[in-house]
Amino acid sequence: MQGSSLNRYEALAKNEIFSKTSVPHETSFFVRLDGWKFRRLSEAVGAEKPFDERFAKCLVNAGRVLFEKGFSPALIYVVSDELNILFLDNVPFRGRVEKIDSIIPSLVSTAFTLQLQKMFGKTDSAAFDSRIVIVPSENTVMNYLAWRQTNAWRNHNNAYAYWLFRKMGYKPLEAAKKFRGMKTEEIHETLFRHGINLAETPAWQRRGILLYKKPICKQEAIRWKVEENWNLPLFNKEDGAKLIHQILERLKAKRRP
Repeated sequence: MQGSSLNRYEALAKNEIFSKTSVPHETSFFVRLDGWKFRRLSEAVGAEKPFDERFAKCLVNAGRVLFEKGFSPALIYVVSDELNILFLDNVPFRGRVEKIDSIIPSLVSTAFTLQLQKMFGKTDSAAFDSRIVIVPSENTVMNYLAWRQTNAWRNHNNAYAYWLFRKMGYKPLEAAKKFRGMKTEEIHETLFRHGINLAETPAWQRRGILLYKKPICKQEAIRWKVEENWNLPLFNKEDGAKLIHQILERLKAKRRP
């Protein structure tokens, strides 16, 4: 009797509508995590505006946790409130989308929240949403990174403009409306008149931060250390493409038998 009841209940497993959804075998992909309501969160902990290096370090530390937990991403591109995590052939959870989109953001959210408390001395909750973006070729990887970096540049400009108008006495909605529709050149000129040169802000604010493993030779042995690059080139230029190609080629060489 109990056995037949159990079988009837187990039939409900078919209602788990995404449990069989997986990333295609041997397909590279990014997991993009976006911070949920991070503007409110940054204000709650008293972060500097428009950018706070401590906040960025919390994101970088959260990315490092994925390396420490053995997920082995090829690289992690941290920019704005995003972590873009690239997986090549070392795919977690056999590519199961539900697992990837739940466990990875959970780990990152926890690590970020703990580091936030250390950095700012305040307790608050952080959360990230998650999506998977297929990148079937190295060229697509480059284009994806260039896209997120270009988006970061636009957000960087808007953030400086928004907080300039806030300091000038505009309310939040008024400040947002003030720069909406302004061309990039107009934003630059407005900020420049108030002593802010967007071309001279810290590189990590404009271009993001890259985490990846780099081989280090020690006593005739090669060890892989997580490297942080806070001074990135543009990914849509030769130097940026060369950096990404070099990282990917090192990983491919490491994994060859």
